[in-house]
Amino acid sequence: MSEAAPGADFESFVLETLEAFSRLARAQAGDLHSAQDAVQDVYLNMYRRWDFLTAGQGSLTAYGRTAVKRAVIDQFRRNKRMVTVPVHELPEKESGIGIPEAAYEMIKEGIDELVESLPERQREVITLCILQDLSPAVVAQRLRIKEESVKRYIKAAANNLKKSINEHSEEVTV
Repeated sequence: MSEAAPGADFESFVLETLEAFSRLARAQAGDLHSAQDAVQDVYLNMYRRWDFLTAGQGSLTAYGRTAVKRAVIDQFRRNKRMVTVPVHELPEKESGIGIPEAAYEMIKEGIDELVESLPERQREVITLCILQDLSPAVVAQRLRIKEESVKRYIKAAANNLKKSINEHSEEVTV
């Protein structure tokens, strides 16, 4: 005799009620993302108490509908308490590396010119590894080359970029 996997009846309950609970939450919240969050919260809480809920005499679907309505209300209350900052008080937008966006754009233009001067494969590797922040392993897989080759291309590109920067700085000082 085989025993049912733990949570198997919970999975069937979720599959049976997901569409109805989602519609209910969407109607209550008016926002798809808030509705999805509410339904997920309800299922999580129901899963934690599943043994207790199934031992009771009430309808699980009715319990779930009530829980969805209350979850939407709770989300509304939490969001209402969120502090909002007027737009004119927001700081200047910063890039991912922590410098003001305007300065980053100027630097990026210079970097783009230097990267464009690299040989094709070095340019691809630098763009993927440095500018898009991908690991050498991912880049190697994407370009269908060995990871060691990616590392060699990075080193060669770094040396070429250093030479270009030094040549450029000498031109500026002359």
